[in-house]
Amino acid sequence: MPDTRLLESSFRIAHTLKRQLHHHIEALDLDIVPMHIHVMKIIEQRSPCTAQGIAQFLERDKAQVTRLLNTLIDLKLIEKTPSPTDKRSQLLAFTEKGNRVMRQIDEVDEAIIEKMTRDLSAEDLESFYRVASHMSDNLCDDDGPEG
Repeated sequence: MPDTRLLESSFRIAHTLKRQLHHHIEALDLDIVPMHIHVMKIIEQRSPCTAQGIAQFLERDKAQVTRLLNTLIDLKLIEKTPSPTDKRSQLLAFTEKGNRVMRQIDEVDEAIIEKMTRDLSAEDLESFYRVASHMSDNLCDDDGPEG
């Protein structure tokens, strides 16, 4: 029988992290889910950004991404502006409200990271980053479950 501690530990980290994020997002009293925050972080990191660019980055279909973006637009967190270089595309940018929300999200991230890494040395964290990255790369090396 295989030792399943690695899978169990990975699921536990992922589940606990997701639960913590959800709890903190609810405390902000925003009508969004973690996937909206993920999209907002992509916009922040990849500016200028388009809906198509987000869909490609997430490897999701454009309709899914459009629904997420429409919610963020309806909540006045982001807005679309015409691209100066491609008249068919629109760039996504934060509104002032969106910038305020991102600052709150950054504070949540900081609190969660601080909690997660409490009592861990810099060497422990470097080992974790290296091992987690290597495992992730191993899982991404193939095109499917059969390799």
